[in-house]
Amino acid sequence: MILNENEAKNLLTKALSYSKADSISATLTGSNTFNLRFALNSLTTNGFADGLTISITSDIGKKSGNVEVNKFDDKSIREAVEKSEEIAKLSPDNLEFMPPLGAQVYPNAINYSPDTEGMNHKKRAGNLLYIIQQSVNKGVISAGYFEDGVSFTAVMTSNGLFAYNKNTGCNFSSTVRTKDGTGSSRVEKSYVNIKNLNSKRLADIVIRKSILSAKPAELKPGKYTVILEPSAAADMIALALNFMGARAADEGRSFFTKKGGGNKIGEKLVNDKVMIYSDPADRNAPSITFTSEGYPRTKTVWFENGVLNNLHRPRFWAKEKGQPVVPYPSNLIMQGGTKSLKQLVSETQSAILVTRFWYIRTVERKTMLLTGLTRDGLFEIKDGKLFRSIKNFRFNESPISVLSNLVDFGIAEKAVGSENESLQIFVPPLKVADFNFSSLSDAI
Repeated sequence: MILNENEAKNLLTKALSYSKADSISATLTGSNTFNLRFALNSLTTNGFADGLTISITSDIGKKSGNVEVNKFDDKSIREAVEKSEEIAKLSPDNLEFMPPLGAQVYPNAINYSPDTEGMNHKKRAGNLLYIIQQSVNKGVISAGYFEDGVSFTAVMTSNGLFAYNKNTGCNFSSTVRTKDGTGSSRVEKSYVNIKNLNSKRLADIVIRKSILSAKPAELKPGKYTVILEPSAAADMIALALNFMGARAADEGRSFFTKKGGGNKIGEKLVNDKVMIYSDPADRNAPSITFTSEGYPRTKTVWFENGVLNNLHRPRFWAKEKGQPVVPYPSNLIMQGGTKSLKQLVSETQSAILVTRFWYIRTVERKTMLLTGLTRDGLFEIKDGKLFRSIKNFRFNESPISVLSNLVDFGIAEKAVGSENESLQIFVPPLKVADFNFSSLSDAI
């Protein structure tokens, strides 16, 4: 269920009016979401879900209590506020308590599209018709998912803050496999505006790569030059952000801890071609302009010319260190170049092309060492061409090494990795030296 800004403000004002706590904050969220699934080259299900939820947090001293409800009559809201106050009274003091924010100023949000909200069943199905038809024609088996929807978030505090954002999104994903079970590829894209989704182009890519990936050869594990397609690059860059907390660095628990104390802000840590930033108002990856507590998100540069410019710093730690708040971002953008993926491949004598990663997990936090698998299309490059399909690998690698060993990059594009669906990401394909593949994997 979607409420406009005035409706959301009125409902939140009513909730706060019942409060007897020292302070109170409330978050109202709602959504309308449509979806279509297909498998075995046929539509299987269609669905619709809507929801409306209010989350209420009451503070008594440094004690807090939280209640969430999806009933909005006066009695239910009043009882939820009273219950949150009861919980607060029973809770221990939060030693890192921060009072709710007061009024803030936000940049204009651009993460809404009337074209996406105006989708109908015919247009929705039209995004899947081509891939199903082509899969039948090419003798492969496709499955996938299409989703579109509109949602909103509104935040209000007893200290005078009110924030509202209405946003849209669409997502197309498909896995295509050969009938002999040896070839597979996958594609996924998400956009605010449905007009940016070219489902036919994506269908052609994933079908072609599934056929090319059949009957893979075996290549020995080791260190190789790789070309990471945007999906794989998105995982490496987004997971790097998870390690970039200022507190962990300041307390000596991070790769970004400086020897002798403090953090490495201002130091050159990666290749000087690297420029990574966040900006919710960037049209390539528009996103929400405030955090869950209502703090404004504006442009933040993380790396510039290979130099670490910022680490994300929440309100409590900013107060402790006497430094500015740097909120965790809602999008991530890496500046790319002018080369297409095809051109990157054509200029490469020997390398491995990685379609995507899967099941990535942390091995060692201080070195940012990760492990995971390649999946859905791994190819050996020789003399500027895709030479053959090869078996998948397990890798042991660090995002910081990936960015340090950067050789070249292509044109940046919207991307979805396997471990970062909630973050809006815009990244280029990356050509990287000495990527460590530690063992073979039989998965396709």
